[in-house]
Amino acid sequence: MSTKPTDERGFSAVETLLVVVAIAAVGLIGWYVYHVRQTTNSTYNAASSNGAGPAFGSKKNVATGDTSNTALQSDLQSATSAANKGNQDMSSANGSLNDKSTLTSVPQ
Repeated sequence: MSTKPTDERGFSAVETLLVVVAIAAVGLIGWYVYHVRQTTNSTYNAASSNGAGPAFGSKKNVATGDTSNTALQSDLQSATSAANKGNQDMSSANGSLNDKSTLTSVPQ
């Protein structure tokens, strides 16, 4: 009894279905990511143009909401003066530590 060889070339229906499902899954995931990205960008752009979100190239004064250059310079000057005051306090503390007249001798 001899059996005739069968023709086993090509893809089966199951393999074809798996490839179609995989391509559809990749496409749906890509569409979802694209959609979320577009929605996020449009929301950010709308908030930015309304002044609700941060705009590139501008700094905002957190305390007052002022974005003017004068407010930023004022904040910089107050921070600089506070730093200078701290440096003066540190210098006076170091000076008093180095002053030998304030040292007391311990009896032995």
